[in-house]
Amino acid sequence: MTTVTNRSRRKLLLNMARTGALLPFAGQMLGQNVYAQTGRAQRVLFLYYPNGVVPYNWRPAQFDGGIGGSQELSFGLGPLANWHDRLIVLKNLTLDIGSGAGAHYNDMRGILTGNKDISASSASIDHLIAEQLGSESVLSLGVRTGSKSDIMISKPRNVGTTERPIPNNDPRDVAAKLALGIGDVDSPQSDEMRRIYEAILDDFDSLANATLDTARRSKLAIHENALKRLKDQSGVQVGECAFSTDVLSDPYANSTQALSQTEWQMFPHLCRAQIDNIVGAFSCGLHRVATLQLSKGDENGNLVNYSYDECWQMAQQALDQGIKPSQNGDPVTPMTRWYNEFASHSASHRPGDVPHTAQVRWYHSLLAYTLEQLNHKGLLDDTLVVMFSEVGDGSQHGGAAGSVTLAGGAGGALNTGRIIHCGNGSNADPQRIWGTHQLFGDLARLMGVNSLPEAHWSGGVV
Repeated sequence: MTTVTNRSRRKLLLNMARTGALLPFAGQMLGQNVYAQTGRAQRVLFLYYPNGVVPYNWRPAQFDGGIGGSQELSFGLGPLANWHDRLIVLKNLTLDIGSGAGAHYNDMRGILTGNKDISASSASIDHLIAEQLGSESVLSLGVRTGSKSDIMISKPRNVGTTERPIPNNDPRDVAAKLALGIGDVDSPQSDEMRRIYEAILDDFDSLANATLDTARRSKLAIHENALKRLKDQSGVQVGECAFSTDVLSDPYANSTQALSQTEWQMFPHLCRAQIDNIVGAFSCGLHRVATLQLSKGDENGNLVNYSYDECWQMAQQALDQGIKPSQNGDPVTPMTRWYNEFASHSASHRPGDVPHTAQVRWYHSLLAYTLEQLNHKGLLDDTLVVMFSEVGDGSQHGGAAGSVTLAGGAGGALNTGRIIHCGNGSNADPQRIWGTHQLFGDLARLMGVNSLPEAHWSGGVV
């Protein structure tokens, strides 16, 4: 397709419509809720944040069942209040990582594999799902994850634990690479996809007036509705399937020195830039499975200091509200803003101080941002986002008090707006009702993947 005239575009479009060949392109390239009522999710994002939570400030007051309204669920979940009907909050979900739970690096190795000692021939759940979908790889991104291969949460098949790939930590580089997938002039396939996309826009009227038999018309009906929405919002939609390389780059992603205040301030912007890249990749049909690793457990300040302005403001909110670290504790106490020990991993071991409480709230504000972006692109109804850490209670470690949030939808197959009680949250005397083995098995099933190689991905939570 070196030259495409109006006539040839129309002929191409009509021929594709009559043969049904338009269907996969309509589903992948339009960025609409084409599959909104099919009872299946089309995309899944695994969103990791480090060092667990302060359980008392994260757990909603409600025990189980439907979420009563849009009031603040808890201080940690507060930024998600407006999304209460699109959430499933999993209280005290057991974090299944095999033996050795409670050590940050063990837990990071095991959180998506279900076993920190998984063999090289197996893979983490994100890769297992992508393999079964059979169309593309996992989009694995990070923000200041460091360079230790054995603590990366995503593991491809036939890769040893000490050889896990470092996710791409540079949003600008990610955007440039994704742009090649939709606009590489040296790639005939990418060029053809772009031209077909343009043809659909230019010749929608011809498609609408095409004479098709009843069977073909029925198959095209849902895509035709998507095309009508696309036509109405064509200016927005064309922009959705594009990537600007004029975005933030991170020259400090692998720094071994403590960063300056200015360099710390980049962290929230880098996080949002990576979210934008993932949502763009979803919207353009380039990937259906993504993993975003935000920093790492046991991070003590070389790469991230949580005293950046946005988190600092949430620390002030905690002080203003008289937030307590435990039910019978005293209110959290002020901190010295740039004292690095309090503003990184060590903060999770001092729940009586404010930084960790603020960190947890900030990470959940990032989840709210993710839901906003997916909703803006029309993708939220059939996209799953699961947010989790490697430990439950940040000060106690262990996996009994896992604090996990599932958001989005699965084409009508997921009952959201509820809280699920998954155990008692005690490392010493744990009562396990549900764990990540079951939850991640459910996510695979909701993505249409019903056969996974390991028996431990059993499902049953949602």
